[in-house]
Amino acid sequence: MELLFFLKRILHYLKPFWKKFLLALFFAFLASALTGFSTWAIKPIFNYVFIEKHYEYFKWIPFFLILIFTLMGCFSLLQAYLMKSVSTGVVNLIRLNLFKKCLSIPVHYLTKYGEGQTISRVINDTSHIEPILGDNLQTFFKETLTVLILLGVAFYQKWDLTLVALLTIPIIIFGAKGLGIKTRKARKLAQSATGELTQKMNEITRGIKEIKISGSYEKLSSLFLKELNKFYRWSLKITKYREGSKSLVDIMAGFGGALVIGYGGFLIIKGALSPGAFLSILTAILLIFNPLRKLARSYTGLKEIQGAWIRIQEIFELPEEKGGTLKAFAPSKGFLFKDVSFKYSPQLPLALEKIDLFIPANKVIALVGPSGAGKTTLVSLLPRFYDPQEGDIFLDNTPLKEFDILSLRTLFGMVLQEPFLFNLSIWDNLIMVKPSATKEEVISACKLAMAHEFIEKLPQGYESILGENGLSLSGGEKQRLALARVFLKKPPVIILDEATSQLDSLTEIAIHQALERLRNKHTIIIIAHRLSTVKKADKIVLLNKGKVVAEGTHEELLEKSPLYQELYKTFHRE
Repeated sequence: MELLFFLKRILHYLKPFWKKFLLALFFAFLASALTGFSTWAIKPIFNYVFIEKHYEYFKWIPFFLILIFTLMGCFSLLQAYLMKSVSTGVVNLIRLNLFKKCLSIPVHYLTKYGEGQTISRVINDTSHIEPILGDNLQTFFKETLTVLILLGVAFYQKWDLTLVALLTIPIIIFGAKGLGIKTRKARKLAQSATGELTQKMNEITRGIKEIKISGSYEKLSSLFLKELNKFYRWSLKITKYREGSKSLVDIMAGFGGALVIGYGGFLIIKGALSPGAFLSILTAILLIFNPLRKLARSYTGLKEIQGAWIRIQEIFELPEEKGGTLKAFAPSKGFLFKDVSFKYSPQLPLALEKIDLFIPANKVIALVGPSGAGKTTLVSLLPRFYDPQEGDIFLDNTPLKEFDILSLRTLFGMVLQEPFLFNLSIWDNLIMVKPSATKEEVISACKLAMAHEFIEKLPQGYESILGENGLSLSGGEKQRLALARVFLKKPPVIILDEATSQLDSLTEIAIHQALERLRNKHTIIIIAHRLSTVKKADKIVLLNKGKVVAEGTHEELLEKSPLYQELYKTFHRE
């Protein structure tokens, strides 16, 4: 039942390719029909030419063989090409759906699975499906037709002799089924090991500086070797089970052939069977075992795909982000946190506890506090990257959950301490937030972010391709590009999370002057450790251990908050 359900899901993806699929089946039928015809023709040709001694027709037999095998080769090629086209299209469609699914999955689920495992499921698991799916589809349909036609020929010639040969078939069926179940389990575990390898490589590339400083090469190499050994063991088991199904058919072919020769020879001696008919039946039976071997391997291959599909299906079954039906609008009053508590997982302590906070619209709001106070967590709740376990957040008296989630997120622009940049040109990275932007708008935004000058110095200027995650740029340059994206989009709400931490003082001052132009027109939320950057904020919110401990202007907090005084003194000492 599991295999039938799996096949049903796979066949669902065949709908866009059904014409090619049917054409491939047609050529598979022609190839199989020619195989059956050539087997059936052995009896009349052998009897007529050799038994009845019409030797004048012998010269045509080689031409007959060349024609039959040429047609079989052409039909098989067309069938294989079309089926490969179908299988590759199916896998690409699965990948596209997986990609779209990943975009709509809540952030905490992607965090739970890890980047490496998620990438492995989208790329590696589907890559494994494609060649097997292509081979198995063509094998399943072509060889099934071949077996049925050859059985028809054999039964037509001598049904009782054919039944004797088929006594070995149940052993092949049950043996292939058992090996298929083991193959599915081994494939799932092998793909899981591949995901861990991807995760380890991802961690190494992200933390390469820390790794080089720590010198922990041997430790990391041993961890990587451990995952490699897992993959090695499961890959060997897959090969053992897959090839075992072929060997089983080969052994049974020997028994089947022996039964046919033994019983068939007895019938010839008795005069109940002609030599031509016996040769035709023997050829058909022996030819049956070759497609049976392929079908047995195809079955274990399908179970192998099923093992990879289980991991893919786990992604498809994850819940998607849900929102309401209201179209979001720019805040006119502001955001209200009402008794909000949040934790990243049930096992962890609260990251935010009983937050009651009002963020007024079109004002500059600063969030300050020690590391781990909950500043980034708090702003992550506004675009609903996460939802609080307790309490509600309102936009102008309307709960955030009632807004369409995509329209809600269009209200925000974010610049993080480590901005994300795509492996695209600088131009493409910038217009990602506003595809319709003109060249003048882009350059103006870059000038505000103090990025235009360094971009112009690059060899290809705005068309310069960035390395993966913008690794070819300094931290400060990446932050300036991220700020330029925000200035280009001009969203109603701008969130700056340590957005100028890697800039020099002169550049930071120039950018804050640019932000001043947006004052009273946009809601600006700033997270910063440098208190110099938040002095002019309309409202400063002080957080500590997930709680709001004080609110007010810079001067008010210096008077009434000991923690703020300590942070201010620490900043001046630095």
